[in-house]
Amino acid sequence: MKYDGLGNTKYYDNFSTVFASLAKGCHLVFNDSRVLDARLFVKGNDCASKIELMILDLGSVDVGGKCNDTPLQAMIRAADVQVGDIFEEHAGKVSVEVVGVKGIWEEDDKSDGNGTECFVRIKSDASVEDYLSEAGSVPIPPYLHRSSEETDKESYNNIYAANSGSVAAPTAGLHFTDKVLKEIGDDNCSYLSLHVGAGTFKPVMVKDARDHEMHAETFAVSVRELRSIIKALQKDKPLIAVGTTSSRTLESLFWCGVKRIRGLDEASSDNLTLGQFDWIHLNVGDGRHVSRIAAFEALVEGLDDNDVVQGRTSLMIAPPAYEFKVIDHLVTNFHAPDSTLMLLVSAFLNDANGSKIPTIYEDAQANGYRFLSFGDVCMFSRPGK
Repeated sequence: MKYDGLGNTKYYDNFSTVFASLAKGCHLVFNDSRVLDARLFVKGNDCASKIELMILDLGSVDVGGKCNDTPLQAMIRAADVQVGDIFEEHAGKVSVEVVGVKGIWEEDDKSDGNGTECFVRIKSDASVEDYLSEAGSVPIPPYLHRSSEETDKESYNNIYAANSGSVAAPTAGLHFTDKVLKEIGDDNCSYLSLHVGAGTFKPVMVKDARDHEMHAETFAVSVRELRSIIKALQKDKPLIAVGTTSSRTLESLFWCGVKRIRGLDEASSDNLTLGQFDWIHLNVGDGRHVSRIAAFEALVEGLDDNDVVQGRTSLMIAPPAYEFKVIDHLVTNFHAPDSTLMLLVSAFLNDANGSKIPTIYEDAQANGYRFLSFGDVCMFSRPGK
């Protein structure tokens, strides 16, 4: 489905047969983060049944480091989890110790219930990535109501996935095949990584979305890839973000560039940071007039192509206040109504009063479109584009 900048909708039977023509003359940005097998099942000392343990964030840790040396943010689907609790995993060969408790982990009614957000240490000398590959399972969405299968290791990852660190897939990319990418052309594509955390799908359960605590996620992009985006912009090529994660990363990079231009960060720092509402104070005075090219150039100045720009972002994108600075078009799946992903799409379409999205979704459903991670895809254009 394509929804253009004038509010016109067109439906297509097959993404792979039409998308290259829709994207002609544009530059695409993909999220190449790869999903790890982040769901484990453990047993407590007083419980014979298996309990789900879901790793919530792998982007902030070295997945090549030893489990013993790496506390992991996790959700244990049980109440009354306490520091010092020991769970057994992997047929009793490995223990998992709770080393910190944050509080209740709330999920929507499509999940298997709430749990406890905590920090755990897996008692193994294996690397985090190797251990999860051996003992974990693919963290497919709970609304599928089935156990993961071996084929999910590939089907729940994009064909261009390269950098391990996500616990959920950036699923807009699942629609792309080698054939489609070849038709688009390598020169028209750039790649970055936003390691998706489980917080991406945590429902907004407050009346005012501004009161929702936005999760932080780790991003990384090579200077070479960022310069390819700059060159595309210099040629006046419209930018297509493939997925909400790619768009969030590009917008975050823009605001990090504004911070650097305004002297509000340490240019020598190896890691950029952007808070949930940092964009508000950056978007005043001279900050309002910084171009996307200037913002990106500020981040790559003095760096080699092989260097990496990286950091953590908690950027909250929601209507009516947020105005997109970087992307012109957005390729994305159909999202749950109570998600931060839906808020992002609403902001992209300037849907301040909430009238556009329900109509678009209802019409798509009437035309047989499927929603959520393994559903169909849409291409949105910014109003006026």
